[in-house]
Amino acid sequence: MLEKTKLKRIRLYTMEEDEIYLDICRAVFQYKAPITLLGALNSADIGALKQVLVNISPDVVLISIKDLGGDIIKELEQFRIDHPKIGIVLLLWGCNAQDIERLRRLALLKGVGGTAIFLKQPLDRMDWLCTAISAVSQGQFIIDASLAAYMFAGKPGYTFLKHFTPRELEILNLLANGYTNLAIAKALYIDIKTVEHHLNNMYGKLKTDYESVDKHLRVSMAKLYLDAIGDPARHENLIVRSSVNRM
Repeated sequence: MLEKTKLKRIRLYTMEEDEIYLDICRAVFQYKAPITLLGALNSADIGALKQVLVNISPDVVLISIKDLGGDIIKELEQFRIDHPKIGIVLLLWGCNAQDIERLRRLALLKGVGGTAIFLKQPLDRMDWLCTAISAVSQGQFIIDASLAAYMFAGKPGYTFLKHFTPRELEILNLLANGYTNLAIAKALYIDIKTVEHHLNNMYGKLKTDYESVDKHLRVSMAKLYLDAIGDPARHENLIVRSSVNRM
């Protein structure tokens, strides 16, 4: 019998303005995910966060931002440059049209640590937050489907994104990050047959609108997605795995 592999615990530091939400996060991370919370900063000051990180080395920082005004995005960009190995999960309470392009640039900054940017979800999506933390600790790139529709509007590949529903965009995002069908189902808390159904619909749209796609529809769709979000450099390291042989 094979020995069970012990999951590596992810070292997390979080910056959150809402103290009540911090308490909830501590409880969830303790019982639902292999995450060790190193500490929490009740602030929105990126400079203060940098000072804290002089003495600790988290795998991921979870940053919740209520207001993107002032130089906050510029400070986040500098944080990514200064700490390329740390994964960043950015929770936004909201954003306006002026923030979108700067958020896109932030999302695409290079780093060993991954990046996830999405709107703050209600507490019943806390499991998805744990999934995002795990993903960025492995260098993956995740954008909330509702944000992607605005971030990449007007970009050369945006027409491709418009073909898909919000749920399909969630699946496509995970697929492009190398998730198997089973892993997608677990991440989104849906049945694997539902994932397969969505993928078959997506493949149908792809074959109808893109006659020159590669024979391997899964890979073609992932590459088109990466083109659409403006990061073709990721193609060289793109790994797309499938847990079922169904196209």
